[in-house]
Amino acid sequence: MIDASLSTGPLRAPGRRVRWGGLGRLPALAGCLLPLLSATALAQPAGLPEIELERLSLNPSGAGSLILGTGELLRDGGYRFSLTGHYENDPLVLFEGDERVGPVVQHRVTGHLAGAYGLSDMLEVQLQVPVLLMQRGEDLTARGVGRPEEGLALGTPLVGLRLGVLSQHHGDPLDLAVGVNVGLPLGNADSLAREPSLRATPSVMVGRRFGFLRAALDAGALLRPRTLFSDDADVRDEVGDAVRLGAVLATTDEGLRGEVDVIGMIPFRREGANIEALAGVRLPLGGHFEAYALGGVGFGESPGTPTFRGLVGLAVGSGAPAACVAGGKHTPSQCPDLDDDGDGVKNRQDACPTEGGTGEAQGCPVREVDSDGDGILDVRDACPSVAGEAVHEGCPDTDKDGIPDAADQCPSEAGLAAFQGCPDTDRDGLQDSQDACPTEAGPANRKGCPVKDTDGDGVLDAQDSCPSEAGLKELKGCPAKDTDNDTVADHLDNCPSEAGPADNQGCPAKQKQLVAIRQDRIDIKDTVYFDSGKATIQRRSYKLLDQVAKLLKEHPEMENITIEGHTDNVGKPEANLRLSQHRAEAVKDYLARKGVAPQRLEAKGYGQERPIAPNTTSKGRATNRRVEFLTTTREGAQQ
Repeated sequence: MIDASLSTGPLRAPGRRVRWGGLGRLPALAGCLLPLLSATALAQPAGLPEIELERLSLNPSGAGSLILGTGELLRDGGYRFSLTGHYENDPLVLFEGDERVGPVVQHRVTGHLAGAYGLSDMLEVQLQVPVLLMQRGEDLTARGVGRPEEGLALGTPLVGLRLGVLSQHHGDPLDLAVGVNVGLPLGNADSLAREPSLRATPSVMVGRRFGFLRAALDAGALLRPRTLFSDDADVRDEVGDAVRLGAVLATTDEGLRGEVDVIGMIPFRREGANIEALAGVRLPLGGHFEAYALGGVGFGESPGTPTFRGLVGLAVGSGAPAACVAGGKHTPSQCPDLDDDGDGVKNRQDACPTEGGTGEAQGCPVREVDSDGDGILDVRDACPSVAGEAVHEGCPDTDKDGIPDAADQCPSEAGLAAFQGCPDTDRDGLQDSQDACPTEAGPANRKGCPVKDTDGDGVLDAQDSCPSEAGLKELKGCPAKDTDNDTVADHLDNCPSEAGPADNQGCPAKQKQLVAIRQDRIDIKDTVYFDSGKATIQRRSYKLLDQVAKLLKEHPEMENITIEGHTDNVGKPEANLRLSQHRAEAVKDYLARKGVAPQRLEAKGYGQERPIAPNTTSKGRATNRRVEFLTTTREGAQQ
């Protein structure tokens, strides 16, 4: 019988065997593979089970190490987000005896999105989301092994929680934390990027700083679904639970840092053991950014153990750096919770963090010095280099408005506290910079300007086209004109350039006027006649409409004219409404043909809705059958 197994390197086995490096062993072919025992594997590429091939997880907080937990957590409110590119070489290779047949997965590239947040100094949450970008291998279908998917795929997301027990930052002799990472079965099984159910990695992490070095151990267990590959008891054809051990030695300087990590897996059952060694560097870029890179080699038979792996990434974060422990190399601003000068005042509140002082002096030593000569000792002077006033703790108030210059937006002008020291000269509730009339009180809705009617004509200056001349409201505050001196003002004169009597609307007596201009309408002294039940204008109304057209052309200030059509109540209301609309449109068309711009005209029919006389008599009904002309004067135009 010929056996098959997956391995990342040659394994010694009795007889002639086909080996799959690291992924376990399968009875294989002299011609075909035996059926897999795992039911979940039936959905996978032939010969491959449903597993997460990736064994490496990151340390999202980056505290002490990029890979392993060191017992150190982010400070309260601290955070770190990172993006890591990850390459693996030969994580899954097929061997026959000691002869390499070919890699099932030769190149594998993954992107890792990771984040961590400190809920308190002793509690941290983490999240990692791997995204498989590419994997390539040889086509071994002739050996009965299908090819895993090679394109973009989601890996197994990891959710983590860490609880601090001891902390050097708080004065304990070492850092100690416990935690757990839970892998969610959300990845792509066809890409070897998902477990059939949850997996968990509980661990204990302990570390300590020794001068500029930090050493730590990370011990735990990988609890994952047991997956069998073969029923051959002589071949270790399964993956499952394992002990996970890691050690790290890292530097803790402020600038370029380095670390060495060693990680090993010891299986509980038949799976092969493995060990990896990685070395890395971390470089601060300023502004809380950090670049990093790691590389290393792997040895052993477990699946996902590559011959080489490399990582490169970029992170951004905040929180206390690794140097913030007793004796660590740091600046006071880097470690705000420490008391570097031992005066009982933490660095964040200490105005003199490198000089022992007193709490009353904000951590500074008491000195009998008054540098600015304002009578207030420097130790109590909030502005020790500028002479000020005791009421403002030694800070100046140049404009003497009771608001110190540091808080005064207008330090050279006396102002009000409500406006951060800026003035309101007219006391109208608007500061001068926002007041269009800063020396005259006025309401806010007028931008601080008073209500004015300079010429006393009842039209406010803001709406008065002639604010210095008394005028008429209908002329926007401008006075009326009488061009032809016939006592009829131009805006009411049907013939503004020809003198005529007022009772003929200012036109010569021989030109009898049938229309009259009013403030908001044109009155007609006759009726617009239509054929019964139709919108056809009768000839006897042409003279009237011709005068309306002439009037509108001579008075362009009447910008909009609404032609209203009305009927009596004889007939159905719907029919009357349509008839009145059609008659109004007929009048509009007539005036347009006579030279009135169509855009000035609007036709609106109201049917029997608006009677002006009772519809109970024939005379009343005749009165209600009418056409009316309503006018709107252009804003600011003079009639």
